[in-house]
Amino acid sequence: MSLVWVNRLMVAVGIFFFGGGAVFHGLALIWPHLSEPMPPLTHATFVVVNVFFAVAFVMRVKWVQWPFLVLTGQQVWSHGGDIVRGREEHPPVWDVQSLFALGGIALIWLLLWARRRATAGSP
Repeated sequence: MSLVWVNRLMVAVGIFFFGGGAVFHGLALIWPHLSEPMPPLTHATFVVVNVFFAVAFVMRVKWVQWPFLVLTGQQVWSHGGDIVRGREEHPPVWDVQSLFALGGIALIWLLLWARRRATAGSP
């Protein structure tokens, strides 16, 4: 994948994944029924986190993988636990929000890997 496409995808991820996440958590502050039960401070925190990553991906900062690694750990702990708890219910249920979040994390890591490969030979 060329660096041009990687850069375009970085901007798209910033806008759609993280911009969308900020909007979602902002709306959940106003209408809590949109999300699983969560304290308002948690939604407010994730508005800030998502705006941070939206800007970082749109600006294609070179060090974004380090804070994203921290976010990945938090999301796997939180949403991974939600998936496990949902599967243990009777009848088992799929937590679609968590599947979307963790699937997005995996796709973003593939994008970061592609960016690293595309920039490996450049000064």
